[in-house]
Amino acid sequence: MNSTRLSSLRQRLRGSLAFALVNLVAVWLIALRYTPFLEVPHDPLGIAYLIVTWVGHFGFLALLAWLPLAVLALILPRRVLWLPASLLAMAGLCLMLVDTVVFAQYRFHINHFMVSLFLNDKNGEIFSFTTSTWLVVAGVSLGVWLAEAWLAWRLLGSERVRRLPLWRGCSVLLLALVASHAIHIVADARYQRSVTQQVNIFPLLFPATAKSFMEAHGWLDPRAMRAARADITHDAPDDIDWPKAPLQCSPGDTPPNVLLVLVDTWRHDEYGPRNTPVMVRELKGDSRRFMNHYSGGNSTRTGVMSLFYSLTGNYYHRLQNSQTPSLLLEQLQANDYRLGIFASASLDSVGFDRSIFSSVTDLRDSPDGDTPAERDRLLTREWLDWQARRRDSGDDRPWFGMVFYDAPHGYSVPKGGETPYQPSASSMNYLDLGPDTDPEPYFNLHRNAVYNVDQRIGRVIEDLKRHGEWRNTLVVITGDHGESFNDFGRNYWGHNSHFASPQTQVPMIVHGPGVTPGEHRGTTSHLDVVPMLMRHALGCTNPVGDYAQGQDLLKPGLDHDWVMASSYLDNAVIEDDRITVINTAGSWRVVDRQLNPLEETISPAVRQAMQAMRAFYAR
Repeated sequence: MNSTRLSSLRQRLRGSLAFALVNLVAVWLIALRYTPFLEVPHDPLGIAYLIVTWVGHFGFLALLAWLPLAVLALILPRRVLWLPASLLAMAGLCLMLVDTVVFAQYRFHINHFMVSLFLNDKNGEIFSFTTSTWLVVAGVSLGVWLAEAWLAWRLLGSERVRRLPLWRGCSVLLLALVASHAIHIVADARYQRSVTQQVNIFPLLFPATAKSFMEAHGWLDPRAMRAARADITHDAPDDIDWPKAPLQCSPGDTPPNVLLVLVDTWRHDEYGPRNTPVMVRELKGDSRRFMNHYSGGNSTRTGVMSLFYSLTGNYYHRLQNSQTPSLLLEQLQANDYRLGIFASASLDSVGFDRSIFSSVTDLRDSPDGDTPAERDRLLTREWLDWQARRRDSGDDRPWFGMVFYDAPHGYSVPKGGETPYQPSASSMNYLDLGPDTDPEPYFNLHRNAVYNVDQRIGRVIEDLKRHGEWRNTLVVITGDHGESFNDFGRNYWGHNSHFASPQTQVPMIVHGPGVTPGEHRGTTSHLDVVPMLMRHALGCTNPVGDYAQGQDLLKPGLDHDWVMASSYLDNAVIEDDRITVINTAGSWRVVDRQLNPLEETISPAVRQAMQAMRAFYAR
């Protein structure tokens, strides 16, 4: 390659980089449209994070967009290069403008599903644009392209770009990017809300964390940090209008106690005389069973979130990043309820310490048993001891308790425990599972774990009855999500992988004052639990829509046409005959209730769900 050609090549590369960096200024200006949904920090660390992330993250995206332009600069002469450069820049800036509009409406960034929804929204139910709006869009796009074409022509072959410190500028951007992730690592470990709550507004941002690493090396005591920052006055982030009005609650002179019993991975078909004989006996004629009840998720995080917040999974990261506790927990604390939160598995591992229970200062560690079944045994003992101490102290305040069992999740049967379901595997090894594996031994192992948890729960119920507290305790017994055993022959095992009934339908039994015994056959959801507790335990008189996406679980005739559920990555709309699954990348698919593919059409329920998902976003 001769020196003239090499010089021309370098000039085009430097010119293309200069073009990308100049456009970065436009990116920064467009990104200002995200700021109305940002709670502006006022502490030095939060301000530093905002600055370096603004500079570094958007700078990194601009450099990524430069890479294909750099490849073209190696191939195309200047007289041609300006055209793809200007079109690429125009497309990128216009796409970012559209993303700011989508984010303002739905609080998530543009994706394939939003495009599909737009193309299928023939009646303007979701998006409604006038002719003048389309003309403005066309005019802005044309104006941007003309400006970019002029800029590309000036920069791509200009001699002046040689004098610009382009590579130093790139180094500054990359250093800011590294600083952004470093600050987030520290802030996440220290429960620094002013930093973590900023993450949501940045498109394509995946911040680094290292709390477990820092704890393992003795650099951090996360529980001490968490306790120091626990605060029952935390407000929701500025871009969430939740609740829509201050809660008006008056529990009355004799408010009921509230007990939530959770069983991890408890399937809807694992409640009955054979699998849970103790609960069936203790609750017979004294409770209401919901026969078609769905969790708000197919995983622990989203299932328990829906139970405590009555919000769909799209809100979870905002609530966790802002360390916003459950309104239910806040209201219980405001009404002087004594709290007893007991879980067999760590609540920290799924982020509940910084979301649901962030207002609880003395959140307990899980018991120290060697197996989930042993920890369940110790958990029950700790719960009974806590109750005994409360009674001995003469404390007559109402109480809220959560007892969260984990043995079925761990396929763990206590040593010497009964195993009525046979043949039963001795343990669960997912590496042994495949499409041709006989599911019965593993399903039986899971049923045996549930059978033994049933006996633990029986002790909890018996203790309340023996001490005369049963009648004035509102009891909710349910699962966080279900579990698959290759139910449809598609090699699905465990959970967090699909949204059909095995992973989303769970038992739901409610007992207490004001609860009519019997069976409820309408479709209900975990989103309906908070409204029930707010109304029937705490005496809240607000319209349910002020604080919840569900309805009162005890509402006569309650029967949802569709329910929503989420995983760690996906959201789903579950209807009687179909399930629409939307992942975080925006791709989507439609299946029937046995996971057979259906024609990919967007049903009215999906449009309704999209509207419901944005119910608590600030306008």
